[in-house]
Amino acid sequence: MEESKGSGQGCEQSPEDPTAEQKNKKSVKKENPRSWILPIVLTIAATLLFCNFVARPSRVIGISMQNTCQDGDMVMLWELNYQPQHGDIVVVNNKNILQENLIKRVIAVAGDHITVYNGSVTLNGQKLTEDYIKEQSWEGADVDMTVPQGRVFLMGDNRNHSTDSRQIGAVSTSNIIGKVAVRFFPFTTMRTF
Repeated sequence: MEESKGSGQGCEQSPEDPTAEQKNKKSVKKENPRSWILPIVLTIAATLLFCNFVARPSRVIGISMQNTCQDGDMVMLWELNYQPQHGDIVVVNNKNILQENLIKRVIAVAGDHITVYNGSVTLNGQKLTEDYIKEQSWEGADVDMTVPQGRVFLMGDNRNHSTDSRQIGAVSTSNIIGKVAVRFFPFTTMRTF
């Protein structure tokens, strides 16, 4: 008799309760979707904020910046607190004149005196050394000006195939979308600027 009591007590003392285990599995299944939804929503929100206010991707259209950037390259633009500097590559919203955004190099900023004559560029009395240009510019499109406040003088690196400040004048800094910070595609030519 004692043996049957002992074996009965052993069954009652079993630490595993199948009902409790099933409840735990159900509660874990219910918590899992909630545990990953919030991080996904936060990641999407952070990405949207970053791409709308800090940096954004842009595609290079045209050959005006060859050999620095090629038609179809993908670049990341830095927008936050950007102030144009000599030599920066920028994307400018110029759709009111040319119906497309421009990607060009900042040659002169407000207050600079720029002269473009016979393909040679002089900035504040000193001839620029421009190892980034594709080929020497053809004659024509001569310029002699001081860049007004709030404007920049932009030129493409492929001078013979670029519509830029030589034709359209100095561009308002308020039209600058951002500075090209990184070329990220194609991956084989990835680089920072």
